Amino acid sequence: MKTSTRLPAAIALFGIFLQVLPAIAASPPPDLVETERQVSLELAHVRDSGPTDPVKRKQLFDASQLEQKGEAAIKSGDYHSAETDLLQARDILRHLRDITE
Repeated sequence: MKTSTRLPAAIALFGIFLQVLPAIAASPPPDLVETERQVSLELAHVRDSGPTDPVKRKQLFDASQLEQKGEAAIKSGDYHSAETDLLQARDILRHLRDITE
């Protein structure tokens, strides 16, 4: 490789590294990722049971909305809001699961 092409290649490589570095540093905490996974699984389980009562269906809808807000907050890097939303969704889902079983 000629010296004249090494410098632009090095600059391009450095630019790519700078773009990837924030994504690596901004990864969500493992416990938050685990909470999100658990809420998604519980939401799927409650959906499968298919509550027919309008009040329960509204609670399921609310939990689904909170789970979506939590996922969006994780993507935006707002981990505190994500945790709050996911924990609220989990509480609603566990309540629904307890009263339907």
